[in-house]
Amino acid sequence: MAQAQPKRRSRLWIFIVLILLLGLGGGFAYLVATGKIQRPGASSAVIPTGTVTTVTAVSSVTDSGPVAAQQSGGVFWQTTGIVAEVLVKPGDHVKAGDVLMRLQTASAPASIIQAESDLVSAQTALHDLQNPSALSLANAQQAITTAQDNLQKAQRELRNAENPAGQVLYTAVSDTKLALDTASANAQLATVSQPVQDYTNSYWLTDFYWKRYQAAQAKYDANPTPEQLTVVNNAYSDYKIRADQQAQRQLTFTTDEANKNDAVTKAQKAYNDAVNNLNNALAGPDQLKVAKAQSDVNVATAALADAQSKLGDLKAGGAPDDVKAAQARVAAAEAIVGTLELKAPFEGDVLVVNDQPGDTASPSAAALTLANRSQYHVDVLVDETEVPSIKPGNPAQITFSPLPDLVLSGTVMTIEPSGQTVQGLVKYSVRVNLNQPDPRVLLGMTANVNIVTASQANALAVPLDAVQLDTQGEYVNRVNGPGLIERVPVVSGAVQDTLVIVKGNLKPGDKVQLIKPVPTSSGSPFGG
Repeated sequence: MAQAQPKRRSRLWIFIVLILLLGLGGGFAYLVATGKIQRPGASSAVIPTGTVTTVTAVSSVTDSGPVAAQQSGGVFWQTTGIVAEVLVKPGDHVKAGDVLMRLQTASAPASIIQAESDLVSAQTALHDLQNPSALSLANAQQAITTAQDNLQKAQRELRNAENPAGQVLYTAVSDTKLALDTASANAQLATVSQPVQDYTNSYWLTDFYWKRYQAAQAKYDANPTPEQLTVVNNAYSDYKIRADQQAQRQLTFTTDEANKNDAVTKAQKAYNDAVNNLNNALAGPDQLKVAKAQSDVNVATAALADAQSKLGDLKAGGAPDDVKAAQARVAAAEAIVGTLELKAPFEGDVLVVNDQPGDTASPSAAALTLANRSQYHVDVLVDETEVPSIKPGNPAQITFSPLPDLVLSGTVMTIEPSGQTVQGLVKYSVRVNLNQPDPRVLLGMTANVNIVTASQANALAVPLDAVQLDTQGEYVNRVNGPGLIERVPVVSGAVQDTLVIVKGNLKPGDKVQLIKPVPTSSGSPFGG
């Protein structure tokens, strides 16, 4: 019995091995039957193969357009006249503001000739404004002093109006009362003044001579002799002298009395006014006077501020607004005079020179053509279905039809937000800048632009000839060994050179069968 046990084990292992062999044979038969693996020896020909690799899958949009400069265009005269000088030639590089041509001044319109005179006047006015004279500064300082005095007076008047019952009014009453008393006393003294006494004292002497003249006249009135007539005339002459003297004495004292009486009248009025002013002040401030005094203070304050501001502006080289206005007048005159010269509006290269010395300048015809060739770009029209995938900053590859061996890189700069209809299709303008210049690239040259919109690293790729198509879809035959091939379904994507991006159950390094494309009526590039 002990010797029979090994035989049973041997039979058991043989049975297990037979089962495994039958299983493997059945699986192999299934793979062969389904076409996933071909039997060895099924084909004696060598199977051409390619290798599954990984690449960076790139999605792109391709279009074409003409090469254009960053800036370009014709430069036009702003006025008419005869060309005097042409300072550039084709190929010259100029900077913005460089003078390119000049006109004869005498051939320019009268308005430009007048502008030259206006320019000198405006420049002088601006210089005087920014560089004030010593006299202007002294006058401005004097204006401040005057304004300060006026302000102090106005402030004093305001204080008096707000506090009317001040000592000044009491003093005025006492002063005018004293003046009235003095005037009254002087008027009383006028009746006994020296002129009055002289008049009184000489009155009787004048009367004596009057009576003596009357007596002589009465005595010799009828047929007087010459001697008698002389006596009468002498008596009248003596009287007349005394009468004139008496009249002068009377005029003297009457005038003195009148003047002193008038002084009394004026002193009385001044006293009455002072008393009334004091009484009014004691009743409280007059609001109208206070308002007027406050208004005068406000005006004086503003005048002082204005005077100080003007002096400050003079010392600073003019008020900002005045300087701006003067500068504007200078700029306006310079702009008109500047039309006698043709200046470069931007930095660039002179492409074409149309006007020559002696030609008639015209604002309607370009005098020359200028282009800034430091940066080239290409504007392409992209279909509305593709433009959403494009973003500023996307890289681009640029080739040129006349230069098939030249490949330059570029960058998407802008995408126009509004589209345009081209042959019934909506397209958007996309600007691509060339990243580096090349002297072989000329303006207007046709450029083919390939804009990269997306990329995927380590994407599976197989040779184009490996992808086949039948009723079940796309697939490749993976070669698992000599004579052993396996169908692997795939989905193809973008084509890059001789490879096609695929998705499927493959891995890098797998070998796939290459099938020579067979032309079909459908034009499919893949064999089935």
